[in-house]
Amino acid sequence: MATPSTPRARRRVTRVALVAGACAFVASALLANPALASSSRPRGVDIRVIEAAGVEQWLHCRGSGPVTVVVISGLHSSVSDWSRVSWPLAKITRTCFYDRPGLGHSPARPDPNQILNAGLYADELTALLKAAHEPGPYVVIGHSFGGLVARAFVRKHLGSVSGVLLAESVDPGDKTLGKYWSEAGHQIDMVASTRAAGDGPRIGSRPLLVLSASRPDEDHLKGPLYGLPEWMIQQWRDEQHEDVHLSRNSMQVIARSGHVLQQDNPQAVIAAVRTLVVAVERHSWLTCSYDWSRVHAVCRD
Repeated sequence: MATPSTPRARRRVTRVALVAGACAFVASALLANPALASSSRPRGVDIRVIEAAGVEQWLHCRGSGPVTVVVISGLHSSVSDWSRVSWPLAKITRTCFYDRPGLGHSPARPDPNQILNAGLYADELTALLKAAHEPGPYVVIGHSFGGLVARAFVRKHLGSVSGVLLAESVDPGDKTLGKYWSEAGHQIDMVASTRAAGDGPRIGSRPLLVLSASRPDEDHLKGPLYGLPEWMIQQWRDEQHEDVHLSRNSMQVIARSGHVLQQDNPQAVIAAVRTLVVAVERHSWLTCSYDWSRVHAVCRD
């Protein structure tokens, strides 16, 4: 790989390393156990590859509840990254994980030259959920690059979305993202991805929980560093804090973790999802009443 020739180019590659490197980690354990939870809408376990919108995607839904959590993974990331939280989340409510085309258990795209963007990913997710008869309402979780996909999805389907969790999400206003990223052999148009996310989007008073890492510059705690300059790390933290303004009903939780929260601090992720789902179900405002120190995290409301 050629070395970037300018400081700006190097910064762009480094920022991609923050997201791509962290989300490329794949845990060995796969989602396995059937859900035992029961609620007003009992559902079983559903694992299958579904063709929709011209692509095939692997979908795993289990659990039951009045809302459906939809988990959108980061760049190069499969559902295996969520193995430490999948079973507990399914006990909270209906939870769906999926692999984008060419990742995990999903076949490659039929067009090897297709250029992608977060809006296209959101459309493919929409078609997948419709084909799988998973109608929502949805609580959408987006991790890292998946946060851009989540924002595009929410912007297109705000009426079907009851809550949002942005976990170490890429900010569409970040000027260091560059023009193109890549995933599964395809280019991702980051300019079009930013455009698809709009201005956030603004979600009114729907509950929004921003889950951030105490050390976003680390792949895993006590693991490899990304080598980011301090100004870029601070900019990332500032963007995370600014995300709370996307909703009038929001709060930020900072977990002791590297960038891959669901691997470093799964208990904080589980607590965040439970807090968000409860707020959605009760039509209540998010507060920091939970003792977040129990999961090595601090809360800002």
